[in-house]
Amino acid sequence: MTGRLQTVIPAIVAAVTAAYRFVATADRGELSRRRRRLMGLSAIHTDPAICAAIDVVEKVFIRDFKWSFRRLSYPQESGIDARAEVLDDGWSTGRFLPMQIRLISPEKDDSGNYLHRVERHCLDYWASHSLSVCVFLFDPDRGDVLWQWVEMESHNNVGREQLLAIPASNVLDASARLAFEEAISSDPQRLLRSAFAVDRALMERIGEHTAIFIWDEWGDSSPVFCNLRIILDNGEPEIRVDYRIRAHDLHELMIQLFPWACYSYVEPIKEYSGEVAVHMLEVEVRPGALAYLEAEEFLEAGYPEESDPASPETEDYITAEEEAAFWRSRKTPASGDPES
Repeated sequence: MTGRLQTVIPAIVAAVTAAYRFVATADRGELSRRRRRLMGLSAIHTDPAICAAIDVVEKVFIRDFKWSFRRLSYPQESGIDARAEVLDDGWSTGRFLPMQIRLISPEKDDSGNYLHRVERHCLDYWASHSLSVCVFLFDPDRGDVLWQWVEMESHNNVGREQLLAIPASNVLDASARLAFEEAISSDPQRLLRSAFAVDRALMERIGEHTAIFIWDEWGDSSPVFCNLRIILDNGEPEIRVDYRIRAHDLHELMIQLFPWACYSYVEPIKEYSGEVAVHMLEVEVRPGALAYLEAEEFLEAGYPEESDPASPETEDYITAEEEAAFWRSRKTPASGDPES
């Protein structure tokens, strides 16, 4: 039965999403300049070595930590490659870890720490948004991953880049889980700000339009929500997230994972053989989040070049033309006017 469901459900989802793409494309107006630029960027890592590094990090967080993992497979000017969701025995907590994943460099400092060059614009973005980011370096020769939290005061300046020192003892394995659990913030306001900053590119991709989110729900008393598919514009690759997260209901999960979104159901929830339910949502960026994007662009662009506003005239002020008309009505030449 499970095998049959795995065959039927994708076919139904594909038919509905194809119809959505057709309607959405026909109704789209001209895209903003920033949105066109984002869509023109590469949506995924094309370097096989980087892909392998992300695969290894993902495996540790899912297999050893029992957390969930989401690759940010859309363009990320922030330098964030993925986020790991902290789970408590499979249940969503709303806490997450932004991460940058790169290959290890042979460069070391005098203490034997590996040195990683972090681009200046990434550090500026993380600092301005109060993001607690962890950098992971994959060593393809040894198969190990090293990690280090980024602290703004711990860098050595090197031109436009900065060096982050990563101890060789910071190996990513099951024993590191407690260190991450203790370090990841649980402050609701900070988590909300971080969620907006990390998902900014996805919010910009959706913009003032809509996207389709499709969730599978398994179980009944303690449902597991999994296999998230995100459909954006026609022609853009579908984003897939291999989530397996317990929550009391889908709304609770959407608020924790995508607090910037508001949504409605495209169609009634479809249940199959009492084993799985499919939720198809039409997702929009909520007005407050759109205002956030507009404010971000304003702050990055700086104050616009504008001419000084004109000062309002006093009530008894008259123009030269009005004065001349007045004197003509009195048949008296105005001062400076030639006598007739």
